[in-house]
Amino acid sequence: MSAANQTALQLVIGLYRFLFAREFFYPLNKLLFALSARGLGLLNFEDERASGESHLIRRVLPRLIRREEPVVFDVGANVGSYAAAVLDRFPRARVHAFEPHPATFITLERRDSRIVAHRLALGETRGTVTLYDRNDCAGSQQASIYGEVISELYHQDPLPVEVPIDTIDNVVAQQQVDFVDFLKIDTEGHELAVLKGASQTLACGKIGCIHFEFNEMNVVSRVFFRDFRMLLAGYKFFRLLPSGLLRLGENPLQTELFAYQNILAVKADS
Repeated sequence: MSAANQTALQLVIGLYRFLFAREFFYPLNKLLFALSARGLGLLNFEDERASGESHLIRRVLPRLIRREEPVVFDVGANVGSYAAAVLDRFPRARVHAFEPHPATFITLERRDSRIVAHRLALGETRGTVTLYDRNDCAGSQQASIYGEVISELYHQDPLPVEVPIDTIDNVVAQQQVDFVDFLKIDTEGHELAVLKGASQTLACGKIGCIHFEFNEMNVVSRVFFRDFRMLLAGYKFFRLLPSGLLRLGENPLQTELFAYQNILAVKADS
């Protein structure tokens, strides 16, 4: 930005602040903030079109995935809707879907014979872990490793269930996967732990592009966007828009926003 444009911008900011930084205008400023958030790809949770997931699968991934039979990992697959959408666009894909909740897994397993369903949580370790779900809706999309997600964010009593957990590194070795073309993670605040469990696979350059959520659950898990940037140092980051992508810089004001958003990480050399 030129010096003249910078000066003009500061004048506009100063004038707006002088006129509207007052308690009386709080409702107006709150409305403008909410509208701007949607325009920046935040809080667009109503459906797959608003969130940008449909555009990602239909328009973006075909430009990034070059193999005719790509390998897709859907971590936190729930009942398999996302996996099914990927198969609609990539009918020859080999989709591994991971869902630890026993009630939800039954539906996932029956979803599509082309989906390899794993009743498994993924993270940094191998063993068992407690998964917490809503007590009013067993098998909900909000089930999380963190009980506070249920109690503090959804104001429900957490319903615990013990589930098996493993790492992406182990699964890649066991399934003899040479390359994961697309990794999707939706684990209600546990996304960074899933990626830490893929450290060897990432170090070998065996994961193409990654789609994960970043939201208020990361307050509970105490994970910053910076943590993803540090772990995925060789990737570029974008926020999904309903029909596009917004490139994210390194300014915390642009990234450390704990509100529903979908992030796409693409290898820098792609």
